[in-house]
Amino acid sequence: MKPVAKRRLLIVGGGMAAAYLLQELASYAHDLDITVISAEPDACYNRVMLSGVLAGEQPEQALSLLPEADGVTRVLPGTRVLKLDTRNRQLVTDSGLRLPWDELVLAVGATTALPDMPGLEAAGVAVFRSLADTRRLRASAPQIRRAVVVGGGLLGLEAAHGLNRLGCHTTVVHRQPWLMNRQLDPEGGRQLQALLVRRGLEFRVGSGLAEIELSRSRLAGARLVDGERLPCDLLVFATGIRPNTALATSAGLPVDRGVQVDPWMATPVASISALGECCQLGDECFGLVAPIRAQAKVLAARLSNRATAGFVSSACATRLKISGVDIFSMGELAGTAEDLLLHDPAAGIYRRLRLRDDRLVGAVLVGDQQGGNWYSELIHNRSDISALRPGLIFGRAASDAAGGLASAA
Repeated sequence: MKPVAKRRLLIVGGGMAAAYLLQELASYAHDLDITVISAEPDACYNRVMLSGVLAGEQPEQALSLLPEADGVTRVLPGTRVLKLDTRNRQLVTDSGLRLPWDELVLAVGATTALPDMPGLEAAGVAVFRSLADTRRLRASAPQIRRAVVVGGGLLGLEAAHGLNRLGCHTTVVHRQPWLMNRQLDPEGGRQLQALLVRRGLEFRVGSGLAEIELSRSRLAGARLVDGERLPCDLLVFATGIRPNTALATSAGLPVDRGVQVDPWMATPVASISALGECCQLGDECFGLVAPIRAQAKVLAARLSNRATAGFVSSACATRLKISGVDIFSMGELAGTAEDLLLHDPAAGIYRRLRLRDDRLVGAVLVGDQQGGNWYSELIHNRSDISALRPGLIFGRAASDAAGGLASAA
């Protein structure tokens, strides 16, 4: 009996989105012959753990996200795709290789959004986003006395933590009024900053980078918009991201900020899908792990010919540990609501719960994640918390105990 030909699946991009898709596909019996084409020489690793590698706290091997070899997946590292021929369903790589596809997935991720200013190519100016970036920073650290990191979001704080652990005097510049302004409220951002100052970091918050100062084509310092000059021999950009859309645009795929997809991660061009940081659903692009994992589940099911509900963007909890500081954030941090607060600066703990109509609608925890999973469930399920109020701010165990005492009384 003649064997059934397998469908050729090409995944362009070897980042975390591709890794999660491979993991999900490995859980199905499917007829796919899979090839991953990765522009980076290191494919399918955990970018979230890069700061641990930078700081010397984790080995590079711990970053791998590739499922165990299953005989159906090939990886072509260090290979760039130059062209997508959508009519003939064939792509062309920088080495001249031509690969046909039955299904193609764009998982090309995003790049660091750099400012438009002179000096970006100067010696001493770097970005922090990839394993190759991490290796370069580690190699240069022994010669660095003063480092400036531009960006007070997650990636910037991780870069600063790593450089600080390597012995570099490190200052973080963040143009917004408080750190991690997308995940934390103002007081939570200030509490995080205070805890990181205790660990040796310095900050310039509310003042962005105005100029890269050079001396003989090499970095000499960073001048801020308020006029302050920070001498440095390393300037690291760890700012926002910009979806990689050039390949999709050249192939005629619909692109706005990202590659446009439907809830099943399909583009309007038959046989081509997209997921992760490069894609856009409605008006939303994606940079967090949780929604990208959910997208991978949907796409893997569809590629395996299984019926599945489409991806729906929903509120995701942020759970982090930055330089040893626990952070949890979820739900509404602005707008009208009742606030429950617990703030102990000496202990380094800040907790804020937001209530509306006997429902928990938002939570911020800094310095202590206790109860985070429970708060996430309460927000997601829109649970009535009226009976839980007495101990709610302290977490589930305290709330249950307080409720039991109230019942006994």
